[in-house]
Amino acid sequence: MNALSPWARRPMLVLGFAALGAGILAGLARLGWPVPLAGLASLHGPLMASGFFGTVISLERAVALGSLWAYGAPVAAAFGAVLLLFQSPAASLLFTFSSLLLLAATAVVYARQRALFTATLLAGAAAWAVGNGLWLAGQPFPAIVPWWA
Repeated sequence: MNALSPWARRPMLVLGFAALGAGILAGLARLGWPVPLAGLASLHGPLMASGFFGTVISLERAVALGSLWAYGAPVAAAFGAVLLLFQSPAASLLFTFSSLLLLAATAVVYARQRALFTATLLAGAAAWAVGNGLWLAGQPFPAIVPWWA
């Protein structure tokens, strides 16, 4: 049983893919291409790692878990991406909250099915949470990116 219908999940998916589009444009701007949102070039990594991947991976995990509380992770990541587009420092707070919820949801998945692949999912969620926590603490992106990679 899923806690939300596919229609209710759609806005999270749309915002996640908007973050993907913005992240691609930011990446092209880093390459020197004249594109819209060129001012966001330095945010290419956070847009992709936390905005896009954070939203869609945590949405997949929430659907798989089927618990309403787990949907807080993709909602927070999606709105974090929106805040990031406006270069709001509050984006890192929402991404950190999202990653902690994803970590909790993944821990539940791991408890239900102890296997190497679920342990790998758990390690990835933990790494994303550490990276976002470092960002929230004010660390520079070069110190954060290895945790996101």
